Amino acid sequence: MTGAPPPPVVTGSVPAALPQASLPPRVMGPAADPPRRSTSSDTSTEELSPALLGAIQQIVAAALREHVSVAAPPRLAPPPEAEVLEEEGLQDVKYQIEGAQKTSDRVSPSLTPSWDELPLNCRTPAIAEYDGTTDPMEHLSHFENAALLHRYTDGIKCRVFVTTFARAAQQWFNQLLVGAIGNFQEFCSLFLHQFASSRKLRKTELSLFAVRQKDDEPLKEYLQRFNTAALEVPAATQEVKASAFS
Repeated sequence: MTGAPPPPVVTGSVPAALPQASLPPRVMGPAADPPRRSTSSDTSTEELSPALLGAIQQIVAAALREHVSVAAPPRLAPPPEAEVLEEEGLQDVKYQIEGAQKTSDRVSPSLTPSWDELPLNCRTPAIAEYDGTTDPMEHLSHFENAALLHRYTDGIKCRVFVTTFARAAQQWFNQLLVGAIGNFQEFCSLFLHQFASSRKLRKTELSLFAVRQKDDEPLKEYLQRFNTAALEVPAATQEVKASAFS
């Protein structure tokens, strides 16, 4: 029984390998590693875009400005109460001056037009009003002292002196004729002449001899009454006082 013929024997060198391009990818050796993804830790400021850098710088600058504005100490300012009190004080002075001006202007027919106007810083004297029942010399003396303190001019004396009148004294001044007063000296003369009946009689040294102790009067009360009478006689000497008291 005849079998199949044997395969032919190949002699010579092995044929050259096929080009690598014709081989599948797996034949080209070990597989290449896939590219790594960049993480946030690998990102530097150099890789940031200019727009993002500008936004970050603006946020930091705004935070610094806010911190400085909060940390700065507030400016001290006077309390509103002090401003109110100061304004009220100025208003009171203004009202006093306006009141004095209106009083003198209301009776202006008896005043000379050349009288000085009241300045804004003019202050009325702090003396009692005169109503015609007390000694006019005492009132005039008090006013003269205040006028000297405030440095009134002659014209201002005339205007301010009017504001110290009340009741009978004010009525007398209101009925004066037009232009009756030209200066303060004339004003004083008319004033003292009108209220001469209210003047206190000046006591002399002889009046001290009329001060006697009453029968039931304690010595202490008599001594006090005598000293009061002696004060009204400033010209009395110590010898006269001792003689009148004995």
